[in-house]
Amino acid sequence: MLKEEVVKKQLEEVIEVVNLPVDIENGRTYSINQPNPNSYTHGYFKYPCKFIPEIPRWVMKKYAGEGNADILDPFSGSGTTLLEAAINGHNAYGTEIDNFAKLLIKVKTTPLDMTEIDYIREWINKLIQQYQESYMDYKNPFVPRISNLYHWFSEKNVQKLGLIKSEISKLENQKIVDFLSVCLASSIRKCSNADDVSPKPYVSNKIEKVASNPFVFFPAVVAKYLSSMKKLSVFAHSNTIGNAELLDGDALNIKTEFKFDIAITSPPYINAFDYARTLRLENLWLELESEETIRSKKREYVGTENIVAKKEQEDLSILDFSEKLKDVYYSIEPIDKKRAIIVKKFFEDMRKNLIEVKNVLVDEGKYCIVIGDSTIRKVIVESWSIICDIAESVGFQLDTYFSYVIQNHYLRIPRGKQGGKINKDYVIVLKKST
Repeated sequence: MLKEEVVKKQLEEVIEVVNLPVDIENGRTYSINQPNPNSYTHGYFKYPCKFIPEIPRWVMKKYAGEGNADILDPFSGSGTTLLEAAINGHNAYGTEIDNFAKLLIKVKTTPLDMTEIDYIREWINKLIQQYQESYMDYKNPFVPRISNLYHWFSEKNVQKLGLIKSEISKLENQKIVDFLSVCLASSIRKCSNADDVSPKPYVSNKIEKVASNPFVFFPAVVAKYLSSMKKLSVFAHSNTIGNAELLDGDALNIKTEFKFDIAITSPPYINAFDYARTLRLENLWLELESEETIRSKKREYVGTENIVAKKEQEDLSILDFSEKLKDVYYSIEPIDKKRAIIVKKFFEDMRKNLIEVKNVLVDEGKYCIVIGDSTIRKVIVESWSIICDIAESVGFQLDTYFSYVIQNHYLRIPRGKQGGKINKDYVIVLKKST
């Protein structure tokens, strides 16, 4: 179908559905009534730019066929694809650059047995009972190495969070340690001085925040996550769930000789989020990163703003693969040269990813990409369309494409006049050419 026809269809009414139809009509826009978006462990942690589980669910229903399939997500993020694949009996593999995200994926896709769930309930009750009144007597709680620590946290909450961290570290069962560490990470923002709404941590000078008490908020998170984990455990006990595994490498360097049937992913948005900064406090509290490693890794993220503009400007060959990208670049460049280079670098990295994924797909394997358009310096960047152009240049054919209305804008907050509010996500399914 020609792109002009797609544009025409996008002007038509939005189709409301509970579940996406298997046979999508190209170019249509859907509003998905999610009856339970946080089923099983999908609701763990408020991760920025999570895409909805209905998309990988639809892809597997349409393209996986009979039996088990091997599913890849090169930008695994919070693990939506991997969890959905495992629940639906497929084997799930992913790559991810952020260490906290890796831990989150591991916990979300690893069922605890009922003995472990009961142990955690007893442990949290004893912990809170023991230290609710006498935590000040605890001599050496853990203290994270965070620059300007008491800007981010009150002294009391540093002590309380440190106590919880110290008690978790004494446990021997690694599955339980990992689970409780994710619960702790999910408590960090609420127990800090940082704004609760913005994905990027900052302390507001205008609105004074009352930070939550860790001895109240952390147990509530544990109880909530245990309830979800119990549902996953009960399901896993009576059903065959697939394995979930993180591979070495990242989205631009997938280190495996294995071949996958389907790849499903939601890559980062162009300069929309600084993931290293967004997850900084959680990574530092869990000792998964240091301030130094966080700074050094910033350049490795796809969509990063941390670039050397002069060096990046030396090679503009990516523009030759898409006339639309070329138009976007030269529209932004006179207004903001660095933003233009960031856009160029993003699509350059996405081409590398497309090549990597094509190399690890079976013949005629499918690659589903979920991405939103951006508005940068008042220039609309139709990311989905540009990626289609670039994908053709590396050996993919466009199979299916549609869009859906984003219902939770917390996860896609506009960045002043730079990023723009994203109202729809676009879904493109690419087929590996033979």
